[in-house]
Amino acid sequence: MTGKFIWRFIAALASVLVWAASAAAQTVVVGTGNPDTDIPAVQAAVDQGGEVILKGHFSFERPPTVPTFDRNLATVRVSKAVAISGTRGEDRDMTSIEGGATPFYVEAPGAGVTIKGLRFIRPTGLAVSVYAVSGLVIASNKIERVEPGSSGIFINTSVGLPIPDQPGHPENISGTLLVINNHIDLAGGTAQDATIGILIYSVGVPGAEVEAYVSGNTIRNFTERSISLRRVVGRAYIEGNVITTGTIAGGANGTQAIFVAGLGPYLIAAQLG
Repeated sequence: MTGKFIWRFIAALASVLVWAASAAAQTVVVGTGNPDTDIPAVQAAVDQGGEVILKGHFSFERPPTVPTFDRNLATVRVSKAVAISGTRGEDRDMTSIEGGATPFYVEAPGAGVTIKGLRFIRPTGLAVSVYAVSGLVIASNKIERVEPGSSGIFINTSVGLPIPDQPGHPENISGTLLVINNHIDLAGGTAQDATIGILIYSVGVPGAEVEAYVSGNTIRNFTERSISLRRVVGRAYIEGNVITTGTIAGGANGTQAIFVAGLGPYLIAAQLG
């Protein structure tokens, strides 16, 4: 496929997936800046499924309580089909979520999930972590001023590096995965950190493959990798991303712009930086 055709295909596919996830009821949540109000309100709306529209400024600055598959804690659990979106515009007008340890943790087996149009400010751990889903859109978000040791978007079913004898649970993630048009600035990392912009590890199995598109993202100031893919059963396309290294190299492997390994195939084309 040509680059122009792929971009048209991605745009059309994103629209279909967003529509499918938001076909049920619509819930609007307005941020208060008080985590004791904002976190329960967002969790309750997400638990209903359908379309959830977040408006204003939210604070997730409270100790996390949601257990994740890798024995960490997150702030809001996404467990069913839902389309979470914010208001678009300049930074001051964009829906913002300040702080929070992994603001959104997705464990929604067999369901489609969308997260788009949100500005994550100073998240810790990960901005978005995905462990189980069938069809995913993470699009047009901003992730900035992360806390030391924190990263961007992880789609991962493995504790540690997936290997043939210990692949994790790749059957948990299937369908089309769109990680597109996100702006990720990992400034805040140190030489002791290994920060990664977008990671997809151990997803898809024969008969339930994935089509992964990592396209149109802007990633800067990472200390290890901007994009890292490993053991993807299906196809993965990495193209049209704007990648800018920072001045700090952290982690055991140093700075690598794009890393792929294991199962594939992978198409990598037309990166900018």
